[in-house]
Amino acid sequence: MDKITEIKDHIKKVYLAYNRPFVVGYSGGKDSTVVMQLVWDAIEEISPAQLTQDVHVISTDTLVETPYIIDYVAKTLEQINKTAQARNLPIYAHRLTPLYKNSFWVNLIGKGYPAPSRNFRWCTERLKIEPVNRFIAEHVDQWGEATVVLGARKDESSSRSQVLNKKARDHMGLSKHPTLPAAFVFTPIEEMTTDDIWSYLLSHKCQWGGNNRDLAAMYQNASGGECPMVVDKSTPSCGNSRFGCWTCTLVQQDTSMENLIDNGEEWMTPLLEFRDWLSETQDVEQKAKYRSHKRRDGQVAYVRDGTRIAYGPYKLEWRKKFLERLLLIQKNLQLNGPDPTVKMISFEELELIREYWQEEEWGDSVPEIYQLIIGDDHAWWSDDGVKYSFEDFQLLKQFCEEAGVNPALPTKLIDQERRMQGMSRRAGILQKIDRVFSEEWRSEGEILESLRMANDL
Repeated sequence: MDKITEIKDHIKKVYLAYNRPFVVGYSGGKDSTVVMQLVWDAIEEISPAQLTQDVHVISTDTLVETPYIIDYVAKTLEQINKTAQARNLPIYAHRLTPLYKNSFWVNLIGKGYPAPSRNFRWCTERLKIEPVNRFIAEHVDQWGEATVVLGARKDESSSRSQVLNKKARDHMGLSKHPTLPAAFVFTPIEEMTTDDIWSYLLSHKCQWGGNNRDLAAMYQNASGGECPMVVDKSTPSCGNSRFGCWTCTLVQQDTSMENLIDNGEEWMTPLLEFRDWLSETQDVEQKAKYRSHKRRDGQVAYVRDGTRIAYGPYKLEWRKKFLERLLLIQKNLQLNGPDPTVKMISFEELELIREYWQEEEWGDSVPEIYQLIIGDDHAWWSDDGVKYSFEDFQLLKQFCEEAGVNPALPTKLIDQERRMQGMSRRAGILQKIDRVFSEEWRSEGEILESLRMANDL
């Protein structure tokens, strides 16, 4: 019996033995495509009377996926649903997305989270793990249990091999899901090598009408790997990946996007330049330029030896520049890219960013920037409460400078009062005011001077 037949038989045994639905992770890459095709074959070989559980194909769109792959995955999901329905198979494809409050742009531009790094890989949980877990959790009550089928392979890397080898398995080779007690992880192709993967793809016809040779051509153009379906933090970074986020800064150089540009996708150049700009902000020497000396809680943190400031979120002035640049890219791609309807950021994200910015400034910069770059008369949500203008802030700043007071302190106190205005109960207002006063209100220069004096002692 050959390896492919063994894997298909294993898939059929697992499906029939547990009588619980399959959730197949699909990223659009080679490994997840092989898994999906093998599962499809196995399901078709099972008698209709025994197909008592559905197969759900889930693909996570982080909302910052490389535009080059978005259409490919979307068309694939559509083809899977259409063909499965025509063949009366219980296979259903779903596109998953992160909640807007967890999106890359809301966190980076809205809250000021620094570009992801190996020490602060905040994107994985919010963009990839949470949407998958939410989908499974929302259906667990209905299903009872679920089998999560993934394309993880030992041949991917030594670290991935170690993770797979360490997992405790049941008699069918399944392991417990790391966070969902009613889900079990099944990795049927983990023993396949990369050569096995390509041999299978180039010798088997895609059941839902796709073309595996198109997939091979995309890999050849990008010279990269794929970003696997992520269900836990042990999954390695896919920053070098052709099938990853175009904003990924977890690696120093995005060779895949560079290769795509070299192979004729010049329209992606602004994306690469923006990504490289984000990567530049991670440079230790650049942190003081781009990032605030205070954390979001208003306190100042220090590196382990206490000699330097551990810088916090991006300064608002730079977040505004990020948004301007992003909207310029969107406008340029709509005019010169392959898809005139492409959007790099949604209005839902822009509204959330606007809310975060209004906690930090007197003004309404998001609509102003959008109007300046895009020019559309979008109907923005309107707050009927008390509003302060940039001119009001300039006047307050003048008074504070005359009195020797940091203008950020009364600004935040007034904002706190404004947010509580009109409430029937103002419980906790004193505690909120106290927290404002307890923040660090010294300037960055004053803090650095005190550090210098302390180090000289």
